[in-house]
Amino acid sequence: MTHIVITGAADGIGRALALHYAQLGAAVTGVDFDPERAEATRSDLAALGAAAGFVLADLAVPQDVARVAATLAAGPPIDLLVHSAGISAVGRFAEVDPARQRAVLAVNFTAPLLLSEALLGKQRIARGGTLVFLASLSVFTGYPGALGYAASKDGLTAYARSLRPAVRKRGINVLTVFPGPTRTAHARRYAPNNANEARRMAPAQLAALIAGAVATRRRHLVPGLPNQVFALLGRSFPRLTEFAMRKTLYDQLP
Repeated sequence: MTHIVITGAADGIGRALALHYAQLGAAVTGVDFDPERAEATRSDLAALGAAAGFVLADLAVPQDVARVAATLAAGPPIDLLVHSAGISAVGRFAEVDPARQRAVLAVNFTAPLLLSEALLGKQRIARGGTLVFLASLSVFTGYPGALGYAASKDGLTAYARSLRPAVRKRGINVLTVFPGPTRTAHARRYAPNNANEARRMAPAQLAALIAGAVATRRRHLVPGLPNQVFALLGRSFPRLTEFAMRKTLYDQLP
């Protein structure tokens, strides 16, 4: 049976991926910090007939990351490891709590590195398996008002790019995903304006696109034509997208 591990699996994109793979008959191990949401998700996965379990942990805490790594290393080989957990800190940079910024870097950047290295080092990623890193469209456009978040996703992208050739001989693929606005509680919580929430990509749609990219062993995925256009604009006309992001995000901050 295919074994999928997903961090941040109790909500948002991670939950959508867990449900998607459960419907395909995979065994799912989730990692999350919220026990109530984790139990609700585990019940939903079990209702689909999936073997499902959760490891409860706060990925901002180094001891928890080490415990998760040890728990996963003691389990069955992992066919797909998805680093979906992510948090943000929104505001004018000098006014954001430094502890919150450190937590953003720990969850979004440091934890995926440490978990990947521990599981690869113990050879718990199955030959032919895949590691998925959820970066952000901000890699192409910047993200004024969430500088720590943008930095963490840029760093994650660089790590994935450097890891890819290192694991290729073991038959392991590395996929980096650059989601744009997605209809999740995370986006709702941090966006300065949710008036256009209905236009954001549904998590289930994004999960299907990610699963398709995993199946075809792609290296990169910018999901959806609007996001692909915006990424192209960001690469080709950076000042234009910087202006757009400032007007729609930074200037909306209180």
